[in-house]
Amino acid sequence: MSAALNQFSKNVFIVAHREDVSVLSKVLISEGFLVQIVRGPYSEQEQSCSAIYRCLVNHANAWRMVAMSDAPSIIVEADFVPVLGFGGLTLPIPADRIHTSLAYLYACGPQFWDMPSSPKCARGHAGGTVAYVIAPAVAMMMLKFFEEQCIVNPSGVYAPWDAGLGYWLKARGVESYLPYRQFGEHGGIANPEHSKSGLGRSHQADALKGPLAFMPFYARGSKATFLRVRLRARIWGWARLLAGRSLSWHDLVRTKPLRMFGFAVGRLLIAPHIHRMR
Repeated sequence: MSAALNQFSKNVFIVAHREDVSVLSKVLISEGFLVQIVRGPYSEQEQSCSAIYRCLVNHANAWRMVAMSDAPSIIVEADFVPVLGFGGLTLPIPADRIHTSLAYLYACGPQFWDMPSSPKCARGHAGGTVAYVIAPAVAMMMLKFFEEQCIVNPSGVYAPWDAGLGYWLKARGVESYLPYRQFGEHGGIANPEHSKSGLGRSHQADALKGPLAFMPFYARGSKATFLRVRLRARIWGWARLLAGRSLSWHDLVRTKPLRMFGFAVGRLLIAPHIHRMR
C-alpha cells in the first residue's frame, strides 16, 4: 500500500456550483492539503443544462487540471464530509496500480468483485463521484469520457453518468478500487432530479473509517437526525450485503471466499453512530 493521502497527493480539488465550501476547505487545509475550488466555468448552453450535467462539467474541469499536473490528485464534491484524520489515511489502492486506476475514497452503493494482496481495499464498482483519487493519465482518459457524454447527450438532460463511469474505465483497462471503510460520506441531500427519475433514495456511508470532521448538511444541525441517517445507512449496508448486491455469490466463490466474506462482513461490524465531531 502507498503512503498517507497528504503525502501521496498534496492537491485537492473541490468541485462546486454555488455551495458554501468554507468548512470543507478549512478541514482539508488543516489535514495538510492544498485546496483549489472548481466552479465552472459553464458555457451559455451548459448553464441551462440539468444539475447533474453541470456537475459533470465541473468534474471535467478538475480532470483537465489533474491531467496537466505531474502527480495524482484528490477530487471531492462540495457536500463531501471527510472523517477526522483524513489526511493520514492510507490510499485504498495497490501500490503498483496508483497511476493506472481510480481509487474511491467514498463509494456509493459499493460492489466488491475481488481483493488484491492488501486487506484494506477491494476491486469493484461504485456509483457517485463524491470523493476519489486519480492520476494524470487516468484524468486524460476521463476527459475522453466527458467528450463522449457531450456527443450522446448534447442537450445536457438528466443522465446518471457517474454510475457508468467506472464501467467505462474498466472497459479501457482502468480498474476501480474501494476502501475497506469509507473515508467520509455524502453530506448533502438527494438531488431532486434523482427522485423524478425513480432514484430518489439518499446515499450515505454504510461504514465510516472514523468520526466525521463536521456535521453533515443533511442533519440540519440536529444530532437526532444525524444519528437516524447514520443508522439507516448501516441498515441499508447490511440489506445490500444480504441481498447479494454488495457481494454476489458469483464473486464470492470465484476468488478467495473466506477473505472476501471477511472483508464484506467485517467492514460493517463497527458502531454506526459516530459522535465526535468538531
